[in-house]
Amino acid sequence: MSDVFHTDVSDDPNSDANTAVDWQARRIDAIEVTPHRVKTIAGRFRNWRRASTWPLLLFFFLTPWLTWEGNPAIHFNLVQKEFHLWSWVLWPEDLTIIIGMLVGGAFALFFVSMYAGRLWCGYACPQTTWTFMFIWIEEKLEGSRNKRRKLDQGKGSSSQKLRRLLKFVIWGLLSLATAVTALAYFYPLEIWLADLMAGDISMMALAWVIIIGGLTFVNAGWLREKFCTDACPYSRFQSVMFDSYTRTVRYDEKRGEPRGRRNPHSTTGDCINCDMCVHVCPTNIDIRDGLQIACVDCGACVDACDRVMDKIGKPRGLITYEPEMQRSSGQRWRLWGYGMAVTITAVLTLVSVLNHDPLSISIQRDRLSLYQLTPDDTVSNRYILSLHNRTAEQMTVDILDNKLHLAQLVIGPGARAGQAINIERDLSTPSGKVNLTLAFDGQQQTVEVSYSNPFANQLAAN
Repeated sequence: MSDVFHTDVSDDPNSDANTAVDWQARRIDAIEVTPHRVKTIAGRFRNWRRASTWPLLLFFFLTPWLTWEGNPAIHFNLVQKEFHLWSWVLWPEDLTIIIGMLVGGAFALFFVSMYAGRLWCGYACPQTTWTFMFIWIEEKLEGSRNKRRKLDQGKGSSSQKLRRLLKFVIWGLLSLATAVTALAYFYPLEIWLADLMAGDISMMALAWVIIIGGLTFVNAGWLREKFCTDACPYSRFQSVMFDSYTRTVRYDEKRGEPRGRRNPHSTTGDCINCDMCVHVCPTNIDIRDGLQIACVDCGACVDACDRVMDKIGKPRGLITYEPEMQRSSGQRWRLWGYGMAVTITAVLTLVSVLNHDPLSISIQRDRLSLYQLTPDDTVSNRYILSLHNRTAEQMTVDILDNKLHLAQLVIGPGARAGQAINIERDLSTPSGKVNLTLAFDGQQQTVEVSYSNPFANQLAAN
């Protein structure tokens, strides 16, 4: 990589407008030629990031191993069109619940983004999580940022080159584990491993493992910031949610400028132009150039700058995670609007969940035989009953007509069943509505159906 990141104080990019443009252009050229080597540094923001990412990683990798009543705890069954969430099963009929979850999550993201910036990007996004994990492995094996840059230039020793090879192997294994885990949410891990050991694994499954594993390796190992700056749509529409009171990573230009190395007779600001804020940035931007679309608000530059300020005896806060302006949150109507949208969506979704029927019932008249006169002088109407067990447990359903037991169906978890039934009434019973009762799991559900008897009118006329 070019030595642009070690620009001497005399080459201050802010000396004049033209120099600043040339300096920034050289930086962009350097970024495009060589992957950005990130320096990791301790600090409160790194601790917060680890506190959020490690639970997410553990949840991602361990959940496919968990089972609930013999089924995977979380399972997207695309073939059966069902979503298992512990004891809860969602079907296409539960579209309102699924939409409520998605819309509620979107509004929650808008609310958090407007209040505290890109917390999702910096602390929970899989792109950031995997990138920092790969960077951590890279630094542990290859050493500091400067050692990695020398290795990029072919100046490393044989031992360092072997360490880089080992890094690629570990990256590959981690990418493979990521791919297998991601597939396990759709293809239960127990079945997947059994099929693999038996040599009966689906070629489609292997193809997806290769695709996901390859994309993970290339993305977290090489693309990194390029995905955030060039491909991620969220960084594009974040400007719609931000305002002057949104918390973001900011550089105090009044305090830091003009930049330069400190000496007893200097009149420079507090920024000593060490470029540490650039070295630690996962998206390879210079926060001193102002708020940028590539900034993910991870706070790494804040940790780096605070450490430098401690060393030179200056107060922290040259780079902060604060809003541009201060104002009472009560005046931020758009923020309150997002909060209300989250609340309303959550309430409506909760109502849908509480009203979720474990048994889906559909009943239709038999079009081939609307009514029939029986030898017992009763009129029989024939119906086709379709039932869907929307739970993860077997269900026994008793079908009753005026406490008269018509039929019993045993329906497996998530299974569907059909039954033809006859409802009989005497000749004097007029056409109208009759009730059919279905009893299951200690519950009863009543269905109203239309009953047809043209003979009742004839008897009444006579």
